[in-house]
Amino acid sequence: DSSAPKRSNKTSTYDKNLMTTSNNKITTIANSHYQQQQQQKQQQNNMKAAIATGTENIDQYTHVKEDWPKPTLATAVDGKTGKLVSKLPNERHLIVKVLACALAPGDCRLFSGKTDLVQLPKWGRPYVIGSDLCGIVEEISSDEPYFQVGDKIIARFDEPQPHGMCAEYACVKARFSEKCPASIPATQACTLPASAAAARLIAQTLVKPDSRVLLLGASGGLGTFVCQYAKLYGASYLAATTTQTELVQSLGVDRVIDYRTENWWELESEFQDQPFDLVVDLVNGQNWQKGGCSKTKVLKKGKGTTYTQLISGVQTEINMTGLNMISFILGTMLGRPLYAKLNPWCPRLTFPQGLDLKPGDLKAILEDVAEKRIRVVLDPASPFGFDTASVRAAMMKQKSKHAHGKVVIEIAKEN
Repeated sequence: DSSAPKRSNKTSTYDKNLMTTSNNKITTIANSHYQQQQQQKQQQNNMKAAIATGTENIDQYTHVKEDWPKPTLATAVDGKTGKLVSKLPNERHLIVKVLACALAPGDCRLFSGKTDLVQLPKWGRPYVIGSDLCGIVEEISSDEPYFQVGDKIIARFDEPQPHGMCAEYACVKARFSEKCPASIPATQACTLPASAAAARLIAQTLVKPDSRVLLLGASGGLGTFVCQYAKLYGASYLAATTTQTELVQSLGVDRVIDYRTENWWELESEFQDQPFDLVVDLVNGQNWQKGGCSKTKVLKKGKGTTYTQLISGVQTEINMTGLNMISFILGTMLGRPLYAKLNPWCPRLTFPQGLDLKPGDLKAILEDVAEKRIRVVLDPASPFGFDTASVRAAMMKQKSKHAHGKVVIEIAKEN
């Protein structure tokens, strides 16, 4: 019909505005969905971690962050930028969901900034604190021959850098790890990879059957293990310096020497008839100068006594900054052994290689604990929580050098 109105092919202004509004809504929804996906992806790639951002001042430079990059098996992560910087070395690694983390003197040593030359990660600060862990294996390489996803394990830091464990996830080396019996709580198991291993090695290599042992510094994280392993490996008599009489007596110590009221090298009337075969010095400080080199009758004549001393200790710490490094190398590492060797009245001086893990060591330690030959001692304040205030408190306790047992941070509850 020619009289009927013709339909326009042109879109009205109203229709155009409607289409524009609809497209904008679709774009907004799409962008929002994309942002949510990116945020979820970012969250999946991030984790909660306790990090050190500076040196010396724990309250100022220790923080628990929610957005630290989660480690992967494919790459190493630059802690400062969060970027993937390099492939991991050609060695077996595991990604572990952490349940508990144990601190050690090395954590505070690294935090001090005085050992950066050998202990600081290559990317510098910030870095994740924490030396040893217990957790659940979450990821393995396709050719992993021993561990499986879901295994409960313990793992130690990669010497000489004590860091990386106080986080929701950690990347650990398989050769520093071992499957953990379900019967050992994670807050106890995490204390074993370094401290118990060091104590066991000292006892294995130095304690002889029926030997008389003097332990200097018995109630700390390492000392509580040394007490037990010394007796386990045959010590017939164990004396120890400490203020924690009941604790160390429960660990096998026969004679407690309160260092606040007695100097061990002055107890000649008590020990000259039966001097010590071995001194394990976890304190350092004046013990070597005033005791080891004093011709005291508490020790056997000449090289009849072995005096093993930590390079660092409760009263002495390593300082490798500037001229201090020269003094440390020439005075401690080289000077003391040379002096002991040249002077016939000095005992035989050794420095224990406490972190020298061999295949089967961690398994044997776990068996010792599971079968109750060895007891884990936690500091009464442990386990600490996984928040900034609690982690700072744990670091302060470790730094104080008056922890009675191991300092532990609980990252997640065990099922």
